[in-house]
Amino acid sequence: MSVTCPIECMTTAKEVACPDPDFLERNGAWLLTVIGMGVGTLGTVLTYFLKSRCSRIKCWGVECVRDVVKLSAAQVEVVPNKTSSNV
Repeated sequence: MSVTCPIECMTTAKEVACPDPDFLERNGAWLLTVIGMGVGTLGTVLTYFLKSRCSRIKCWGVECVRDVVKLSAAQVEVVPNKTSSNV
């Protein structure tokens, strides 16, 4: 007759009651960080494209040909920022 140790009972009960975590449970924070960095990078690149003065943009197999608004020096107005030290 063998005696079962209580710690062995706890280990067996844990395996039955708590199954091993799946991929998302184990790597959720890492995956969220990587997806967030990718979306942030894509947003930065798209913002750069939006603010650029280029008429043809080609990047990673995506190409965009657009009409850029022509500005002359007479159309540009420079307004200085009002800061607390200059007021």
